[in-house]
Amino acid sequence: SPAPGRYTMTIMTHAPTRGPEQVLAEVRKGRMTRFQLVTVTIALLLVVLDGFEVGIMAFAAPQIQQEMGIGPDVLGYVLSASLFGMAAGSILLAPLADRMGRRRLTLAMLVVIVIGMAFTVMAPGVGALILWRVVTGLGIGGMMANLNALVAEYSSDARRTTAIAIYAAGYPIGATIAGFVARPLIPQFGWDSMFIAGTVLAAVALLSAWILLPESLHYLMGRRPAGALEKTNAILARMNLAPLSELPEQVPAGQDDAADKGILREVLTPPTLRLTLALWIGYGLLVASYYFANTWIPTILTQVSGDQQLGTTMGIGANLGGVLGCFLFAGLAVRFSGRRLLFLTLFAAAAAYLLFGLIFSIVPVAIAVGFVLGVLTTAAIAGFYAVAPTVYTFQARATGIGWMIGIGRLVSVAAPIIVGYILAMGIAPEHVFIGFTIPLAIAGLAALSLLLRRTATDMAA
Repeated sequence: SPAPGRYTMTIMTHAPTRGPEQVLAEVRKGRMTRFQLVTVTIALLLVVLDGFEVGIMAFAAPQIQQEMGIGPDVLGYVLSASLFGMAAGSILLAPLADRMGRRRLTLAMLVVIVIGMAFTVMAPGVGALILWRVVTGLGIGGMMANLNALVAEYSSDARRTTAIAIYAAGYPIGATIAGFVARPLIPQFGWDSMFIAGTVLAAVALLSAWILLPESLHYLMGRRPAGALEKTNAILARMNLAPLSELPEQVPAGQDDAADKGILREVLTPPTLRLTLALWIGYGLLVASYYFANTWIPTILTQVSGDQQLGTTMGIGANLGGVLGCFLFAGLAVRFSGRRLLFLTLFAAAAAYLLFGLIFSIVPVAIAVGFVLGVLTTAAIAGFYAVAPTVYTFQARATGIGWMIGIGRLVSVAAPIIVGYILAMGIAPEHVFIGFTIPLAIAGLAALSLLLRRTATDMAA
């Protein structure tokens, strides 16, 4: 005790200032809050819209072909138009999210989708139809990779793979809904009625995203745009986390180019380059096989059987299988490595394509195998979506994922076109399915290579 009449001095020590890195670590390591779950759900609903908008064409194609009097070779271009747009959107537009923000890019892409769908309804001929499907694809491609990154950034480490796999289920869910809507709508009101419905849904999604979709914490803290601190603290409050007292100053405009060069170095130079190439090859060959099946199965079965409802039923069955596949992958990812699940799923998908080609003429069995085919191929797509965010840091995540999806879609664009020419030559459809086992097996080998030595950025959040 101090002597009477003596004053004492208390030395106060302060804990280190809590910074962005600590906040992001809290998000990664903590349990997912209601706000995070709502954000992931919004992204899921938006990708459901994407699946609906792309899936429309597969079900409208038989009537379009009949009304416009086009052959299977020209129809291949119609079916591939949105895929080409998605590829361009993923490569050219999705990387803008790393610079302008996840939320702003999503809203801009929804505007593009609304425009593309509305003008598709008014297309006077096949040329205009292809053009506006490309425009619609631009919006979808730019949005999907961006939302994938947003889901990864709002998910905890323990649930990231599962959350992204569930998010990936949105695409086949949307395509399945398109099939159910097409069954009564197209015979009664014509193929353009589907695109009217798609325009209305896209407009509703735009309004909903404007109100509900938050900006990425990683973007706000990393790029630090104007008002970043206030927006960050508003989001932290909704996640029950303590606010930040300050953020570093806004990134000077002259440093943007340096940051962009850093993103390119991360994605395109060793040691990450090997993983980037594996993602491009594996995903590209997978989605080429996936879009061949999803775009051509309804038309092929309609022509073989003479029953348009059978083709639609088969398309719905394959998409329902896709939904189940995503949820199965999500459930298994809770216990097993996403990378191991991915390559095993791809090899199983190759076997399913081979089996489908062998039993193609036995319609009831083919429908059952087609369902399994949908399970496996879409589960593999969910696997790539789940693995890709673990390869890149948040600064390059939208770019890395966008380029993976874009390069993949560029490869996939060729699949429906090539198949159209093959079928026009009179080659049996079952032989085409058997042929697609080869690219799926190569995709499996590429995914297997992802299990080799990991880079320093692997599993970065």
